[in-house]
Amino acid sequence: MTRSLRTRGLSLIELLIALAITLFLVMGLATVYLSNEAGSVAQRAEATLDDNVRLAVTLLTTDIRQAGYRFNLAIPASQLFTIIPDNEADPVAFLATPSNPLMIGVWHGSPAPPYGFAVSFQSDGTLSNCLGQLIPIGSIATDEWKVDTSTNQLECRSRISTIAGNAFGSYVPLVNDVEYMMVRFGVDTLGDGSVTAYVTPSKVVTYSQIQAIQVALLMASGDSVDPQGDLGDVLPKASQANYNLLGYTLSSWPLTPDRYLRVVIVRDIALKNLIPD
Repeated sequence: MTRSLRTRGLSLIELLIALAITLFLVMGLATVYLSNEAGSVAQRAEATLDDNVRLAVTLLTTDIRQAGYRFNLAIPASQLFTIIPDNEADPVAFLATPSNPLMIGVWHGSPAPPYGFAVSFQSDGTLSNCLGQLIPIGSIATDEWKVDTSTNQLECRSRISTIAGNAFGSYVPLVNDVEYMMVRFGVDTLGDGSVTAYVTPSKVVTYSQIQAIQVALLMASGDSVDPQGDLGDVLPKASQANYNLLGYTLSSWPLTPDRYLRVVIVRDIALKNLIPD
């Protein structure tokens, strides 16, 4: 008895089902991969933002706390610290008196913000300026800080009294992705050694009353001036928001919506070297 053998393949319906299952599995794996990649990008962006915040706060705090330090107490502060002229757009921005160890400047019109500031101190041979340069013993260093809104960088330049004819060097960018800076002064109007109120620079009447400086920075996970692609682009959609910096509001910021993370950092920094003449 002869039995014929027939080879049976997949039917069209079976093939379609197999393809559908395969496609479902591939899409699931792709979704998991993209989700993990998006989470990784967001974590890197947050980590970079956190690093920049720590760096900015450390640099500003270290420099501000040196303001007014005198190595030679025999020289009155009124003779040691002099008015620092502002060489930016507003030539009369610094409203300090000669004895003021901390000065304020306005770089983008007066009295429109953002603000910059400067600190002066006399080195005991162990102090450095904002650029990390060791200041010779007895020399006076003056550091000027500002945010360059065209590059979104926190910058500083320094002048050392014994070097290069007492002239400032160029601004050096120190921290990236800083979009705005505002400052207020903590003043002691009662003479009891404590801050009575924080006021804007234009409200400071007697600079010897300054006890502290309050700094607010608006920082982002990327640079909208020079976009970095997915490195900082982590929000689900482009957006704008209002940001309050010490009473000054940036409305619908940034001007062009983007997907960067943003945070406002505020620090109160006491002046530790208020030594009277």
